[in-house]
Amino acid sequence: MLLALAGLKGGTGRTTLAVALAAEARARGRRTLLVDLDPRGDAHAWSLSANSQAPTTLRLPGASPGQAERIRGLAFGHDLTVIDTPSDPEVLAVVAEIAELTLVPCRPSPMDAWAAVDTVETCLRGRGALNFRMQVAVVPNAVELRSTIGAALPNDLRALGLPVLECAVARRVAHQEAMAHGSTASLDAPASAAARDINELLDAIEALQARYGDMRHLHH
Repeated sequence: MLLALAGLKGGTGRTTLAVALAAEARARGRRTLLVDLDPRGDAHAWSLSANSQAPTTLRLPGASPGQAERIRGLAFGHDLTVIDTPSDPEVLAVVAEIAELTLVPCRPSPMDAWAAVDTVETCLRGRGALNFRMQVAVVPNAVELRSTIGAALPNDLRALGLPVLECAVARRVAHQEAMAHGSTASLDAPASAAARDINELLDAIEALQARYGDMRHLHH
């Protein structure tokens, strides 16, 4: 599966989730590739510090000609290819050509919700004829569940007409602390609450992957 973490606003946690999901998929024995399209290269930098814990990671910044086909070719032979993207509409257009699932992380703030609407609409407009079954979903991220705005976020997003995953990722400093030393929360402490959030998110992604595969089979 080609999975993209996307958004038209910075600071939503795309890179943290991309790294965490790729590392957890590799830990589950999945053949995993992490592709860093962000000019900052933070996911790639993390992989260098993670050494043997990191999945195969490639840095391919930008939206150069042929980028979509390049990524599609590199993904061949992998169970999961995770694409970390910048908040760049041109890169988002590349992702919309090839991603089977685009996840849009959204933090509990009005600005993030409005940006999520724009991102989902851009992805849906950008789907090509060969990728019309691409799925798009918003994942509530960095949520303080005990706060009013955090608890209300999933329903607020649905009220905006957005497709929202049932699972959410809570705001936990363990994710940032782990990345700082080349790891992830689920690798450091597999039984922790932070690890549980990532595992539940990956479970939801794999369920969507199975559904996508069934849909593709029906259309062939």
